[in-house]
Amino acid sequence: MDHYSGDSGRSAWREPPRSEVGAIALRISRLHIVVLLAMLGQLGIALPAPCAEETGILQQAHAWGRFGKGSWRRVRIVTESFDEQGNLTNSSTTDNKTSLEEVTPDRVTLKVEVTVEIAGQRFLSPQQIIKQGYAGENIGQTVSIKPLQPELLTIAGREIRCETQEIEILGGTNKEVSQICFSPQLTPPILKRKSIVSDAVSGKTTQEAITEVYVLEKRLQVLGEEKIGFSVRQVQKNDRGSTTTVSDHIYDIPGEVVSHSLKKLDSQGRLVRRSTLELVAFGVEEDDAHRETGRGRMRRHKRTR
Repeated sequence: MDHYSGDSGRSAWREPPRSEVGAIALRISRLHIVVLLAMLGQLGIALPAPCAEETGILQQAHAWGRFGKGSWRRVRIVTESFDEQGNLTNSSTTDNKTSLEEVTPDRVTLKVEVTVEIAGQRFLSPQQIIKQGYAGENIGQTVSIKPLQPELLTIAGREIRCETQEIEILGGTNKEVSQICFSPQLTPPILKRKSIVSDAVSGKTTQEAITEVYVLEKRLQVLGEEKIGFSVRQVQKNDRGSTTTVSDHIYDIPGEVVSHSLKKLDSQGRLVRRSTLELVAFGVEEDDAHRETGRGRMRRHKRTR
């Protein structure tokens, strides 16, 4: 619904009714759960077997799998939505806290808490529990791996020889086939991922995505401290349009992503939504926190001032 009014053809913001604000907040909180899943499906997924088992980096390549139970991060997301004429229809600020509930040799379990603020009103959404395997699969899905020919990638003028594998994830209504290029000696190890999601019955492609590292070493200011990170670009396309996300990552922060800029266009190329994300706080437990040998000590606990 359009939340603009005014005279002489000039638009001005007006506050929507509380009932409508609540509905918008619910949609936004669900949207950010979807965004979180998309982030987990970026380069932060693990290297598949057998290479990962041989090098011991299966868990370590996952954005959450290399941290211990109790690790967490809090991010703030500012989102703006637009109508077909390019007018701002609503804006929101979302506080998203993700906590690592469990780490096993097969998967991670995350708890997501979302609070949405719209027109000065705050809405707390029900907690969400997300379970995901290190190949990006959800519970009940199966994963198969096929090695491919090595590939030479060029990142910022640097040529990198990469191993390449195809991952097929089956289960439910969709089939996802991804091709990843990785170099286990680098951080991050996975440098490019191309995925095609199709309907499991008809075989029709429903979404395509390309995620790639475009800066390997980048100086970033994170909560008042300079760190070395890397930058990732992801482009997702489907019948409804495209979504482009540019993000900065720090390998030793839970969830990796410390900032991002997202822009969604409809099938006509018109701006539908844009958002920015910034890291607000995080806490890290040692990666052995889930083992029976003991409870990991807190390695770092960083907050904004």
